Amino acid sequence: MLSGCRDFVEIDAPKNELSTGTVFQNNETANASMLAIYAQFYVSSSLNPYLISLYNGLSSDELTNNNASLMDIYSNAIVAASTSRAHEVWKSAYNIIYAANSIYEGCEKSIALDPTLKKQLIGEALFVRAYWHFYLVNLYGDIPLVLFTDYKLNKTLLRTPAAQVYTQIIEDLKAAQINLNENYTGADGLTTSIERIRPNKAVATALLARIYLYTGDYLSAERQSSVLIDNGAVYDLVSLDQVFQKNNKEAIWQIMPTNNPSYNTQEGFQFTLTDAPANQGKATISPQLLQAFENGDSRRNTWVGKYTDLSKIPNVDYYYPAKYHQLSGTSILEYSVTLRLAEQYLIRAEARNEQNNRAGAIADLNKLRTRARGRVSIDTPNPLPALEISLNKEQVKMAILHERRMELFTEYAHRWFDLKRTKTVGEVMKLVTPTKNGQAWETNKQLWPVPQTEILNNPKLTQNKGYD
Repeated sequence: MLSGCRDFVEIDAPKNELSTGTVFQNNETANASMLAIYAQFYVSSSLNPYLISLYNGLSSDELTNNNASLMDIYSNAIVAASTSRAHEVWKSAYNIIYAANSIYEGCEKSIALDPTLKKQLIGEALFVRAYWHFYLVNLYGDIPLVLFTDYKLNKTLLRTPAAQVYTQIIEDLKAAQINLNENYTGADGLTTSIERIRPNKAVATALLARIYLYTGDYLSAERQSSVLIDNGAVYDLVSLDQVFQKNNKEAIWQIMPTNNPSYNTQEGFQFTLTDAPANQGKATISPQLLQAFENGDSRRNTWVGKYTDLSKIPNVDYYYPAKYHQLSGTSILEYSVTLRLAEQYLIRAEARNEQNNRAGAIADLNKLRTRARGRVSIDTPNPLPALEISLNKEQVKMAILHERRMELFTEYAHRWFDLKRTKTVGEVMKLVTPTKNGQAWETNKQLWPVPQTEILNNPKLTQNKGYD
């Protein structure tokens, strides 16, 4: 169903069944339209969890590139008029937003749907719309805010200031909380399921906590994250080797792999090295990230893999993200993790520190450091120490950014977005970018350019500074 959706800036009306309203005359077709969106999360050429993590990891200081087609992203040198793979993100995200708007409008008008399913689908559509507007605004800055399926209106939209986009995201997520089921639902959108792959109230809450943190509403961020942290019957931290297994207790929202029966997650298949990275065109963990791990941090041993190239003398070691371990097989053991409880601890820690509750912030950080401490061994003779309560506010702030880096690396753009929202991107990238392309860092490169094709289709769109 989604494959027929046109880019929101194109001239012709989108020609797909979602726009006709007939889809929303029975439960099965209405529900199928929502499932089609989730399938697109994984099969999209640019929006699946691996590629979002890869592109943003390359943009930041997390990954080193070995693929010529991604050199512009890695070098912080995307050209607006090019055929960069980064440009696919804009188009694909707006296609999904269009589809979400179609479902929202169709369900709102329908009198034929089961009331419980109708509420659930409305909640899911609003969540999805908020979710991709969040990624677009962090990648591009001011963006068109697309809330309708009226193609004549959409094709002439101006860029909306980021602050207003965030306001709408918050409204959408609050409405999603009201409509979504308390429990996770199954494929039919009605029955309760153990699979954590369809948004429920907790999923909307998790993203809302993140949005409040990004917008500086620290009290609300703390309250929303505490709702999840305090719900120990459903959500809890698990051991490092279980974090990315399907339906584990730390997972708040996961995406089920759907695109290839010969392997599990794309993260496991694509990040894992089985040959020299240059031979496979795969990214490796950057020296900066590798060196950032403290002695005794078990995340280094558990979530970082090593491939040794024996063909070189001396042998050369390459390191890669190994959060996902299953490379192949039809028995799916891992799902792509999109939202998890560890992030909620980090959100609450930052919110508490900004409200001058240093003790509470340090306690939250130490929950994650305790998990990362591991056992004393030859590899980790000195386990990761707890943070001292004597740290001042600025020291806690730096500790939070460090813990976010170590905990969330190569997961859905956290590092790249953190550098920008904390205004540390220049400090970091002025050292990193020259090692990528020999050129000096330019501040405007923290935002990707609007694809030139989109500006040609809609002359009312303006380009980001520095890309004209």
